[in-house]
Amino acid sequence: MRKTILLKAIALLLIISSCSDDEGQDLIDFTVNFSSETVSTTEEDTSVDVQLNFSRSASEAGTITVAYTGTNAEYGTDFTTTPDGESGTIAINVAEGDQSASFTFNKLEDAIEGETKSVSFSIDGFDNTDWSQGATASTVVSFTPIAATNGIVDSENGGSNIPNQVYFDFSSATQTVVKRDTWDIALYNGTENRVFLNSALSVSAVEITGVTDLLSITEASELPETMDLFAYSFMTQQMEAVSVGTVAELLAGLPVGYEQYGNLDEGISFTDNAEGTLEGTAFAEVSTTPEENYVYLVSLGKEIPTEPAEVGSIKTTGDHRGFLKVRVLSDGNSYTIQYADLAETGSYNEVTVPKNDAHNLTAFSFSNGETVSVEPEKNQWDINLSGVFSYYGSQGPIVAGLTYSDYVLHNTLGGVGLYQVTIEGDVPTYANFTMADVDESAFVFDNRAVVGSGWRDAFNGVINENVYYVLKDADGNYYKFDFTDYKSTEGERGHYQFTYERL
Repeated sequence: MRKTILLKAIALLLIISSCSDDEGQDLIDFTVNFSSETVSTTEEDTSVDVQLNFSRSASEAGTITVAYTGTNAEYGTDFTTTPDGESGTIAINVAEGDQSASFTFNKLEDAIEGETKSVSFSIDGFDNTDWSQGATASTVVSFTPIAATNGIVDSENGGSNIPNQVYFDFSSATQTVVKRDTWDIALYNGTENRVFLNSALSVSAVEITGVTDLLSITEASELPETMDLFAYSFMTQQMEAVSVGTVAELLAGLPVGYEQYGNLDEGISFTDNAEGTLEGTAFAEVSTTPEENYVYLVSLGKEIPTEPAEVGSIKTTGDHRGFLKVRVLSDGNSYTIQYADLAETGSYNEVTVPKNDAHNLTAFSFSNGETVSVEPEKNQWDINLSGVFSYYGSQGPIVAGLTYSDYVLHNTLGGVGLYQVTIEGDVPTYANFTMADVDESAFVFDNRAVVGSGWRDAFNGVINENVYYVLKDADGNYYKFDFTDYKSTEGERGHYQFTYERL
């Protein structure tokens, strides 16, 4: 695949270079749009960025002038902006090569209960006569939460190494960006006691059944029982039986990859399932009876590379991050995590993490021994552009640890439903789809991977134009959304773009 994409990139470069004498004459019009018609704030927000998207990279520097009008809001008393807008307009500088611009809305006073308080911003002009307004030439910033009506989103996944996960909330039109190696496991805050693995980092885990003494397990340990597993063989291109009797032998097939051990017929998987269901975690449900919680070996996945990939390709996995031994206990209201290096026989680390009902999951990092902020509150995100995603499963004749790029999940644990629309027969196009076309029975609430990587065809370097998606958030708002790109204007992977509209 990399060779194919590289050849296409070279061909494109040759075409571009052959037209160098007429550089710029075939550029599409440079238009400026607000990313959304509405931007909302909560009581906790003191500022919010308002984004302007460009139809292409700026071929020269310039300035965009934005005017504003307040409803029950005065500049300097209720709000300010950065850059300064005391004169009645805001001057936003654009540098050559920029693909977007933004300014900051600073909220000084909250709205009084029952009061409508907002500021309307509109594109007022340019110092470049070749620039023009797009279809979304204005936006309203509300002092209270409102459901966004539409927008175009350029995700902040970070490029060809896809270093970031992005959580997006349609109703507030906000992205939450998290580096995907900041956490290893996540603890479920619902009534069940469950442990999730960071699938974006290819974390995996296996239970040492019957063993509760964390320090008794080392690489030299024999397993209490021999494990009969399978691994995919590149030599024979078949699944081959593997009999594992020691920890060292088990570690060889624990990391995610085609040669990862497993046995789906027996329900043995060292990753969480793709669907993200509670019963599909690699860790068994954590019991409130301590002696029922056994030791796990945890593969910490792969480092995020720092060297960018070739143009048009990706490079998401680096060196292996090592192994730990882990035991998790719970009293129903909190979790206790015990962990140590595999060779450690003298002492282990222990951390207690209380459940937090505001979030689906509480993330934990073994690197710093602390909980870390990853997911927004459970009712404040709808989709997760995870970028990288891994699980043990089937791909044609192969049953193995699989890793995908450009992957998208939705918030099933938070009550978000989603379904895919495939354009065929009398099915309306994305532009023509309305609320009357929504099929309530089609919403999927128990499989987070409905979108997955099916929105693009990386082998041919194109977006799948025959599908789009319909989403129902936890507050009952309906949205349609459609992916429009997964590369930057320079052809770098890991830059996702989608458009959305509230129905």
